[in-house]
Amino acid sequence: MDTGIREMQPGEQERVIDYFLNAGPDLLHDMGVDPDRLPDHKTWDALICDDFGAPLRQRKFYYLFWEVEGRAVGHSNINKIVYGQEAYMHLHVWSGALRRKGLGWPLARQCISRYFERFALRRLLCEPRAENPGPNKTLKGLGFCLARTYDTVPGWINSRQTVNQWVMTREDWASRTIQA
Repeated sequence: MDTGIREMQPGEQERVIDYFLNAGPDLLHDMGVDPDRLPDHKTWDALICDDFGAPLRQRKFYYLFWEVEGRAVGHSNINKIVYGQEAYMHLHVWSGALRRKGLGWPLARQCISRYFERFALRRLLCEPRAENPGPNKTLKGLGFCLARTYDTVPGWINSRQTVNQWVMTREDWASRTIQA
């Protein structure tokens, strides 16, 4: 199966926004998303469009589309970006039929390299809901270290939940990619 990633372009944010706004309650729960905290389509679109215009060092978000056979099937993004230091990564397969098929690992691997390079990061963090096995399994398989499990509101659209905080340093990633 031919997989790849590409940077989301202005005008393509509809896919990401629709993914969240059209998600059912079970998927939102699994991701720890609070439906009441989701912005309306117009507000979310303006937020992403405004961010596209910012210099890379000042971006709040950065999105990469996941593609299979040339077709976008999901995305990864980072937020809480502190250029040259750290960012928080998110992983999303849009179609339920494609989840649990092993796509996350090869696609996330490509994204991680891009995030470290583009944002000169020292470390990359990811905080999936502790009860969501998919991303936790993927992160472990990629070599992330489980730093802690704790209760928090991990993001601007999330409810309070227990998360696993996974961490990958630039050095650890470089040594893993050399060995691969």
